[in-house]
This record gives sequence, C-alpha cells and structure tokens, in this order.
Amino acid sequence: MLIRHVCLAIAAFAGGAVIAGGYFAFISLIGVYPKLLEKVKGNRHYILIECLLTYGASLANVIYIFNIRIPVTQIGLAVITLFGGIFTGCLIGALAEVLNVFPIISRRFYLRRYLPYVIYAVAAGKMIGSIIGLTANGL
Repeated sequence: MLIRHVCLAIAAFAGGAVIAGGYFAFISLIGVYPKLLEKVKGNRHYILIECLLTYGASLANVIYIFNIRIPVTQIGLAVITLFGGIFTGCLIGALAEVLNVFPIISRRFYLRRYLPYVIYAVAAGKMIGSIIGLTANGL
C-alpha cells in the first residue's frame, strides 16, 4: 500500500511539474509575469516566481490526486478568492494585449480566407472532446 502511495506521489509531482511548465510557458508568452515584475521592480526574482509557480501546481496536483482536505475559514476563503481574482484580472489584461496581434498575423499570413475553417475545427474538437468526456463518465 505504501509503494502505491509513493508511486502516486511521484506521478502527481511529475504531472504537476509538466503542467506547470506548460502553463508558465503560456503565461510568459503572453507576458503576464514579466509585466507584473516590471511594475514592481522585481525582475531579479523572475526565477523564484517560476519555481513557485511550478511547486504550487505540483502541490495542487498532489492535493487533488490524494483528495486531501484543507480546512479554510471564511477569511481564508476570501483571501484565496481575492488572489485568484487578481490573477484572473492580470491574465485577462495580458490576453487583451495579445489579441491585438491576431489581426496583424491573419493579414500577414493570409489566414482570412481560412479563418472560418479554423473556427469550425476548434468547435468540432471541443464537441468531440465533450462527447468523449461524457461517455467516459458514463453519462
């Protein structure tokens, strides 16, 4: 039984690290953390922020896999929600800046003609993924 938990912990940590790496690459690509660190004059702490993001995602993965209950008071829930809202707002702001790039890219790469097909492909992929998710859950 102990070996099973150790293997699950290793898998959870590895999965969390990989997902955090991809997530951080996406967030860095759109420029959320560099812009925030530039505002607070914290550019020298960039590697620390990257490590904390990876560790946080890995820890959350372990908590999710092992179904660990963490008691939180109403004040703790308010603080977590506040930080989540701040992060979401920063992410939305960075995405809004990136969205200005799409019209330029579509003109440069002549994607206007094929853009409806890209939208259809994304919608079809979402639909197929939802159907697979529903059948996997037995619904």
